[in-house]
Amino acid sequence: MNARVEILAAIRRAAVPVSPPTPSAARQPIAGPLLDRFLVALQQVGGQGVVRGSDESLHDLATSLSQPGTASTIIRGRFAVAENGAVYVDAADLGARTDVVAAEQLIVVVPVAAIVATMHEAVRRIPGDSRCGWFLSGPSKTADIEQSLVIGAQGARTLHVILE
Repeated sequence: MNARVEILAAIRRAAVPVSPPTPSAARQPIAGPLLDRFLVALQQVGGQGVVRGSDESLHDLATSLSQPGTASTIIRGRFAVAENGAVYVDAADLGARTDVVAAEQLIVVVPVAAIVATMHEAVRRIPGDSRCGWFLSGPSKTADIEQSLVIGAQGARTLHVILE
């Protein structure tokens, strides 16, 4: 057995136990405090969130969020986390893994009913067969030792989350 196989086997053995399925009543769209907490947390980390109305076209809403002259990449998120404004994106849902980091403007679409309160809940929702995924929270940011903040150095300069 090579080192890679051994490491992956150890990670799988230590995986967070999957919680039992939630009752269907818990899958109803979440409004109020949890949605509000997510939107506030997302804004605090530099992202922008909007709730798509039933009469709004996803295309029109995404177009209104895009900055003119800059290409946007629209991807699907599996679920969102209220405590930190993060959205989980699984690589299986992307055309290419580079879609997440190559985009200048990233628009992530996630169901309102898929907002969870904490990262503890979020980790339990990561699919067991997932080979790669990201928790995205706000635009890409980095700072050097002199504390010069750079937005978009290793990823998107803007992050918009459309909740539907």
